[in-house]
Amino acid sequence: MHRGASALLPSAPLGAALAAAAMLLFAACSITTASVMRRLDTDAGAMIAALVNVPLGILMVLGQLLWMGALQPPSLPGVLGFLLAGVFSTYLGRWLFFKSIESAGPTRATSFQTSSPLITALLGWIFLGQVLSPLALAGIALGVLGLATTVLGSRRARQPAMPQPQQPSVDLRSFVLIGLGSSTAYAISHVLRAGAIASWNEPVAGVALGACTGTLALVLVHRRQRLPLRQRIVAQPRAALAYAGVGCMQILAQVCMVAALAHIPASIAALIALCSPLVVMPASLLLFRNREGIGLFVVLGMLITMGGVALTMVQAG
Repeated sequence: MHRGASALLPSAPLGAALAAAAMLLFAACSITTASVMRRLDTDAGAMIAALVNVPLGILMVLGQLLWMGALQPPSLPGVLGFLLAGVFSTYLGRWLFFKSIESAGPTRATSFQTSSPLITALLGWIFLGQVLSPLALAGIALGVLGLATTVLGSRRARQPAMPQPQQPSVDLRSFVLIGLGSSTAYAISHVLRAGAIASWNEPVAGVALGACTGTLALVLVHRRQRLPLRQRIVAQPRAALAYAGVGCMQILAQVCMVAALAHIPASIAALIALCSPLVVMPASLLLFRNREGIGLFVVLGMLITMGGVALTMVQAG
């Protein structure tokens, strides 16, 4: 992906396109998870998605070797960065994000992801020396404000005329901890991968390595669930297959995200990737009968977010 690709397009637009592809894949993951979590819980779903990542990552590396030839010589900082990033994203960030969707729905879950660009910018400034211009910081803040407005607007509009017993009650305190934990874990993984890609520019191989460590961490922490997992898959094969599809989309999204980090700062890539509410909200209207609520504030938030993305990309260019 990285060899020859940057010669076809300028660096910043290519990075933005890759981050946008990651955003679309992450949005599809949220929508799919929300549609199947009532049939198969997200603990099982996170395990299935992670287990799919390992063979798919290996296949992608083999495909790259056949199509593009040998990999670049690995560097120790790059390999270690990708391995650690897998623990924070494939295991911790994904598992907490699945739990937040299960406990409060996809809209509220995405609300706390809006803090990830600012956390990423802060960590990138501290550890990577990625100093952004004042206008770029203003664009990131504007994008976060827009995403927050989108989510808050959906909550204001979410006043059903009839009670919905299927909608779970929300433990706000635990949800805040879960949401911020997921957002922070993903931000750390973005910074780790940004440092790793600067040392070893191999997005596919790096994500495959991270998938191995993330899956290993998930299996070790949740080892008691391995036996009942087989029974739950047999009971709900279609839901299990949907979670496997989520795993495939997630690792492809991670590859796009890591490749974007070679062209644009981590905070900007994170902001673009977190524009998924712009896709999740219309999907909620069409697929979930507007349970999330879409009104004027949602549309306003979408416009603010797009303005923030445009401003940051102008500065990145």
